Amino acid sequence: MTTGLDSRGFCTEPDLKSLNKPIICLNNMATTHSIKAENRTCAGTGKLNQLRAQGIVPGVVYGSGVEPYNVQVSARDLAQMLAEAGSEFILVTVEIDGKNVSALLKEVQHNALTNEYTHVDFLAVQDDTVINACVPVVLTGESEGVKQGGMLDQSIYELPISCAVKDLPEAIEVDITTLKTGEVLRLGALNLPTGVSCSLQDSVVIVLVKASRVSSSN
Repeated sequence: MTTGLDSRGFCTEPDLKSLNKPIICLNNMATTHSIKAENRTCAGTGKLNQLRAQGIVPGVVYGSGVEPYNVQVSARDLAQMLAEAGSEFILVTVEIDGKNVSALLKEVQHNALTNEYTHVDFLAVQDDTVINACVPVVLTGESEGVKQGGMLDQSIYELPISCAVKDLPEAIEVDITTLKTGEVLRLGALNLPTGVSCSLQDSVVIVLVKASRVSSSN
């Protein structure tokens, strides 16, 4: 547990004050990635393991208004796509034998011993489909407090959000340039991108700047 925060992420130290000035979060829309897939006709543990041995990951595409597809993708292509993404909550155009399907990467399963991909799920979506996702919180800029010798303490690294697919941000970028020593930035001070909401309470601490022990003792 982060020093100065209780188990819910609330600030417990009386000498820290909340930053009241609204912080505008940059609305960097999620990048739509793409991956080629093929219809998969085989099933069963043995045959699927043969595919995996050839560097192929079995998967499925499903969703409202879409006929489920059993598919297979290249393990190398899947790894490259994930490496380029900020998180596993990403939008994907799945090209299935020449047909494009817009989807959310729903789940990627791994082998517990080798960490190799064993299965991938794609949830077909429309632009107005409302989804729940966790997106990274990215701090930008160097705070005034840190420049003066303070210590930056980030307590929230991902935010659970709800939004339409068309409004899904790649990340929540927070400019902390004006954050001074002794100030705390709470969720309620963030102006989230249009169409994006968060289920956490406004009191939850995102980041704070504490005085260093050396400066505190002087």
